[in-house]
Amino acid sequence: MIGVVGLLAASSGAAQDMPNPQAMQMQVQQIMQQRPREAEAAARAFLMLVAPERVNGLDSLREQATAGQTQPIIVVDGVPVSSPPSQDQYWMEVAQLTVQFDMVQKLNRRDSVRAQLVGKMFGLEANARAQQRAYRIASESRRPAIRNQIETLISQHFDLEDQLRALEVADIERRLADVRAESQRRREKRAEFIKFAVDDIVRDAVRPR
Repeated sequence: MIGVVGLLAASSGAAQDMPNPQAMQMQVQQIMQQRPREAEAAARAFLMLVAPERVNGLDSLREQATAGQTQPIIVVDGVPVSSPPSQDQYWMEVAQLTVQFDMVQKLNRRDSVRAQLVGKMFGLEANARAQQRAYRIASESRRPAIRNQIETLISQHFDLEDQLRALEVADIERRLADVRAESQRRREKRAEFIKFAVDDIVRDAVRPR
Protein backbone atom coordinates (compact mmCIF):
# COMPACT_ATOMS: atom_id res chain seq x y z
CA MET A 1 0.00 0.00 0.00
CA ILE A 2 1.30 3.42 -0.98
CA GLY A 3 1.21 5.69 2.04
CA VAL A 4 2.76 8.12 4.47
CA VAL A 5 5.72 5.95 5.45
CA GLY A 6 6.84 5.67 1.85
CA LEU A 7 6.87 9.43 1.46
CA LEU A 8 8.97 9.93 4.58
CA ALA A 9 11.51 7.41 3.39
CA ALA A 10 11.74 9.11 0.01
CA SER A 11 11.73 12.75 1.10
CA SER A 12 13.71 13.42 4.24
CA GLY A 13 13.63 17.17 3.69
CA ALA A 14 9.85 17.29 3.56
CA ALA A 15 9.60 15.07 6.61
CA GLN A 16 11.78 17.30 8.78
CA ASP A 17 10.11 18.07 12.12
CA MET A 18 7.34 15.59 11.29
CA PRO A 19 6.39 12.49 13.29
CA ASN A 20 8.56 9.48 12.61
CA PRO A 21 7.19 6.72 10.35
CA GLN A 22 6.45 4.41 13.28
CA ALA A 23 4.41 7.08 15.06
CA MET A 24 2.49 7.86 11.89
CA GLN A 25 1.77 4.20 11.26
CA MET A 26 0.42 3.98 14.80
CA GLN A 27 -1.87 6.92 14.05
CA VAL A 28 -3.15 5.13 10.96
CA GLN A 29 -3.81 1.96 12.94
CA GLN A 30 -5.57 3.91 15.68
CA ILE A 31 -7.92 5.57 13.21
CA MET A 32 -8.65 2.22 11.57
CA GLN A 33 -9.56 0.73 14.94
CA GLN A 34 -11.57 3.64 16.35
CA ARG A 35 -13.16 4.74 13.05
CA PRO A 36 -14.02 8.30 14.15
CA ARG A 37 -16.51 10.13 11.94
CA GLU A 38 -14.38 13.27 12.00
CA ALA A 39 -11.65 11.30 10.21
CA GLU A 40 -14.04 10.62 7.34
CA ALA A 41 -14.75 14.35 7.04
CA ALA A 42 -11.04 15.18 7.16
CA ALA A 43 -10.19 12.58 4.52
CA ARG A 44 -12.88 13.88 2.19
CA ALA A 45 -11.82 17.51 2.71
CA PHE A 46 -8.19 16.62 2.01
CA LEU A 47 -9.10 14.82 -1.21
CA MET A 48 -11.04 17.89 -2.32
CA LEU A 49 -7.79 19.84 -1.99
CA VAL A 50 -5.23 17.46 -3.48
CA ALA A 51 -7.16 15.01 -5.67
CA PRO A 52 -10.78 16.08 -6.19
CA GLU A 53 -11.17 13.46 -8.91
CA ARG A 54 -10.80 10.79 -6.20
CA VAL A 55 -13.71 11.97 -4.01
CA ASN A 56 -16.24 9.84 -5.86
CA GLY A 57 -13.93 6.87 -5.50
CA LEU A 58 -13.78 7.35 -1.73
CA ASP A 59 -17.56 7.62 -1.58
CA SER A 60 -17.79 4.44 -3.64
CA LEU A 61 -15.49 2.61 -1.23
CA ARG A 62 -17.64 3.72 1.69
CA GLU A 63 -20.89 2.66 0.07
CA GLN A 64 -19.55 -0.73 -0.87
CA ALA A 65 -17.95 -1.27 2.52
CA THR A 66 -21.33 -0.80 4.20
CA ALA A 67 -23.37 -2.61 1.57
CA GLY A 68 -24.87 -6.01 2.20
CA GLN A 69 -23.60 -9.17 0.60
CA THR A 70 -26.79 -9.49 -1.47
CA GLN A 71 -25.58 -7.19 -4.23
CA PRO A 72 -24.43 -9.38 -7.14
CA ILE A 73 -22.16 -6.78 -8.79
CA ILE A 74 -20.11 -4.12 -7.05
CA VAL A 75 -18.09 -1.40 -8.77
CA VAL A 76 -14.78 -0.21 -7.27
CA ASP A 77 -13.16 2.77 -8.98
CA GLY A 78 -15.23 2.04 -12.07
CA VAL A 79 -14.27 -1.65 -12.21
CA PRO A 80 -16.94 -4.36 -11.60
CA VAL A 81 -16.09 -6.90 -8.90
CA SER A 82 -17.99 -9.80 -7.43
CA SER A 83 -17.98 -8.76 -3.77
CA PRO A 84 -17.72 -5.51 -1.75
CA PRO A 85 -14.39 -4.42 -0.27
CA SER A 86 -13.98 -4.86 3.45
CA GLN A 87 -14.49 -2.13 6.01
CA ASP A 88 -10.75 -2.29 6.61
CA GLN A 89 -10.00 -1.23 3.04
CA TYR A 90 -12.18 1.86 3.33
CA TRP A 91 -10.86 2.82 6.74
CA MET A 92 -7.26 2.26 5.66
CA GLU A 93 -7.80 4.85 2.94
CA VAL A 94 -9.52 7.24 5.36
CA ALA A 95 -6.72 6.83 7.91
CA GLN A 96 -3.97 7.40 5.33
CA LEU A 97 -5.63 10.59 4.09
CA THR A 98 -6.33 11.89 7.59
CA VAL A 99 -2.73 11.44 8.76
CA GLN A 100 -1.44 12.99 5.54
CA PHE A 101 -3.79 15.96 5.96
CA ASP A 102 -2.40 16.53 9.45
CA MET A 103 1.15 16.39 8.06
CA VAL A 104 0.43 19.00 5.40
CA GLN A 105 -1.29 21.33 7.86
CA LYS A 106 1.66 21.21 10.25
CA LEU A 107 4.15 21.71 7.43
CA ASN A 108 2.17 24.64 6.05
CA ARG A 109 2.61 26.56 9.31
CA ARG A 110 6.36 26.80 8.74
CA ASP A 111 6.82 26.33 4.99
CA SER A 112 3.90 26.83 2.62
CA VAL A 113 5.99 26.09 -0.48
CA ARG A 114 7.00 22.65 0.77
CA ALA A 115 3.47 22.02 2.03
CA GLN A 116 2.09 22.62 -1.45
CA LEU A 117 4.54 20.17 -2.99
CA VAL A 118 3.85 17.52 -0.35
CA GLY A 119 0.11 17.97 -0.88
CA LYS A 120 0.56 17.33 -4.59
CA MET A 121 2.59 14.21 -3.78
CA PHE A 122 -0.17 12.92 -1.52
CA GLY A 123 -2.71 13.57 -4.27
CA LEU A 124 -0.66 11.44 -6.64
CA GLU A 125 -0.42 8.74 -3.98
CA ALA A 126 -4.21 8.70 -3.59
CA ASN A 127 -4.54 8.15 -7.33
CA ALA A 128 -1.83 5.48 -7.26
CA ARG A 129 -3.66 3.61 -4.49
CA ALA A 130 -6.84 3.70 -6.56
CA GLN A 131 -4.98 2.24 -9.52
CA GLN A 132 -3.42 -0.34 -7.21
CA ARG A 133 -6.90 -1.47 -6.13
CA ALA A 134 -8.00 -1.59 -9.75
CA TYR A 135 -4.94 -3.63 -10.73
CA ARG A 136 -5.61 -6.16 -7.97
CA ILE A 137 -9.00 -7.11 -9.40
CA ALA A 138 -8.38 -6.41 -13.09
CA SER A 139 -8.21 -9.01 -15.80
CA GLU A 140 -4.82 -9.82 -17.27
CA SER A 141 -5.71 -7.93 -20.44
CA ARG A 142 -6.34 -4.69 -18.50
CA ARG A 143 -3.35 -4.86 -16.20
CA PRO A 144 -0.72 -3.48 -18.62
CA ALA A 145 -2.75 -0.29 -19.12
CA ILE A 146 -3.20 0.14 -15.37
CA ARG A 147 0.50 -0.45 -14.83
CA ASN A 148 1.26 2.33 -17.31
CA GLN A 149 -1.01 4.68 -15.38
CA ILE A 150 0.74 3.80 -12.13
CA GLU A 151 4.11 4.39 -13.78
CA THR A 152 2.99 7.84 -14.91
CA LEU A 153 1.84 8.73 -11.40
CA ILE A 154 5.05 7.52 -9.77
CA SER A 155 7.10 9.42 -12.36
CA GLN A 156 5.26 12.62 -11.44
CA HIS A 157 5.76 11.80 -7.75
CA PHE A 158 9.49 11.39 -8.34
CA ASP A 159 9.65 14.81 -10.01
CA LEU A 160 8.01 16.41 -6.97
CA GLU A 161 10.45 14.62 -4.67
CA ASP A 162 13.24 16.11 -6.76
CA GLN A 163 11.80 19.59 -6.29
CA LEU A 164 11.69 19.06 -2.53
CA ARG A 165 15.31 17.95 -2.50
CA ALA A 166 16.26 21.00 -4.57
CA LEU A 167 14.69 23.22 -1.90
CA GLU A 168 16.61 21.35 0.78
CA VAL A 169 19.89 21.75 -1.13
CA ALA A 170 19.20 25.48 -1.54
CA ASP A 171 18.62 25.81 2.21
CA ILE A 172 21.86 23.99 2.99
CA GLU A 173 23.83 26.10 0.52
CA ARG A 174 22.35 29.29 1.98
CA ARG A 175 23.27 28.26 5.53
CA LEU A 176 26.75 27.27 4.39
CA ALA A 177 27.21 30.65 2.69
CA ASP A 178 26.21 32.41 5.93
CA VAL A 179 28.71 30.37 7.95
CA ARG A 180 31.49 31.06 5.45
CA ALA A 181 30.72 34.79 5.47
CA GLU A 182 30.82 34.88 9.27
CA SER A 183 34.09 32.94 9.33
CA GLN A 184 35.62 35.39 6.85
CA ARG A 185 34.42 38.36 8.90
CA ARG A 186 36.00 36.94 12.05
CA ARG A 187 39.31 36.33 10.25
CA GLU A 188 39.35 39.88 8.93
CA LYS A 189 38.70 41.29 12.42
CA ARG A 190 40.86 38.77 14.27
CA ALA A 191 43.00 41.38 16.04
CA GLU A 192 39.95 43.38 17.08
CA PHE A 193 38.19 40.32 18.52
CA ILE A 194 41.31 39.24 20.43
CA LYS A 195 41.85 42.74 21.88
CA PHE A 196 38.21 42.92 22.95
CA ALA A 197 38.43 39.52 24.68
CA VAL A 198 41.70 40.39 26.45
CA ASP A 199 40.37 43.78 27.60
CA ASP A 200 37.27 42.08 28.98
CA ILE A 201 39.35 39.53 30.90
CA VAL A 202 41.62 42.23 32.36
CA ARG A 203 38.69 44.42 33.40
CA ASP A 204 37.11 41.46 35.13
CA ALA A 205 40.39 40.68 36.92
CA VAL A 206 40.66 44.15 38.53
CA ARG A 207 36.95 44.62 39.17
CA PRO A 208 36.25 45.04 42.92
CA ARG A 209 34.77 41.94 44.49
